[in-house]
Amino acid sequence: MSADRRSSGVETAAAQVSRMLALVPYITRRPGVTISELAEEFGVSTEQITADLNLLMVCGEPGYYPNELIDVVLDDEDGTVSIAYDAGIERPVRLSPDEAVTLTVALRALGDLPDLLDSDAVHSALAKLEQAAGGPVPAVEVTAADPAPELGTVRRALEQHRRLWMRYYTASRDAVTEREVDPIRLLLVDGHSYLEGYCYSAEAVRRFRVDRIDEARMLPTPAQPPLWLDEEVPRALFTPDRDAEPVTIHLAPSAKWVAEYYLMDEVTELDDPPGALRVRLRAASDEWLIRLVLSLGGAAVIEDRPELAAEVRSRAEAALAGYAGSAPGSA
Repeated sequence: MSADRRSSGVETAAAQVSRMLALVPYITRRPGVTISELAEEFGVSTEQITADLNLLMVCGEPGYYPNELIDVVLDDEDGTVSIAYDAGIERPVRLSPDEAVTLTVALRALGDLPDLLDSDAVHSALAKLEQAAGGPVPAVEVTAADPAPELGTVRRALEQHRRLWMRYYTASRDAVTEREVDPIRLLLVDGHSYLEGYCYSAEAVRRFRVDRIDEARMLPTPAQPPLWLDEEVPRALFTPDRDAEPVTIHLAPSAKWVAEYYLMDEVTELDDPPGALRVRLRAASDEWLIRLVLSLGGAAVIEDRPELAAEVRSRAEAALAGYAGSAPGSA
């Protein structure tokens, strides 16, 4: 593999890590391989292979005690290499067919989101993925996230570091408000795009579902950079009020997903009926909790807040009466 690769100049750290991850299983399957043979196979110099092997000797499993480090055995007399302990790196790091399909689905979904990112970069990554997989990955139909007509404006405000005015619908309160926000970043969570930014109405960092922005426009005011940013992307964006009193809810088996989706203080499995749960959670507001229980259509019952349970029942009865009143022949 030769000379072209060896003379390509300074390599990136990612390239070295990739080679080192491949070296371990390669040597494990060929104990006694020489350093010169490794250099020829991986297209680098013998000095680089020696440096890689020296670095591998201080790598291993978390804890990094001597018996958990990769054990590279070098024979100085004949220049051969063996691996006595591989720290679990038993095969080259490659995508399985399922992993390749999953990654392809995610990339194609991102590529179909208008204005969210550079689609050329996504399609370039897809081409490289297919090349690494040895051919086209099976076609998968991908449905993009909910339409968000103001996403382009939001993205431009981010790129130009400008404050954003927007009219926003808050589903938990069923209310529309006008806000000024200093954009920080866009997130993609649970199939929806969110704007994270400092909201001057709330005087705190908030996240806004972009498809719920009814109208947005950039303001001439420069956006202030955040003083601190948690770089971790959350798995879900429901944030309960930790000062709120927890509420006990009985969940039917069909509503078990609620305990997995939202942060719970306590979850108890019940035998009657099998699969039911009793959970304790802190709601963002009473209104949010009422709307959640209503949306579950009888599969959730509030047990220790009778006034909220009564409000749920009242709204459900009003909704049923409205449907009855609009049915044909009801006049």
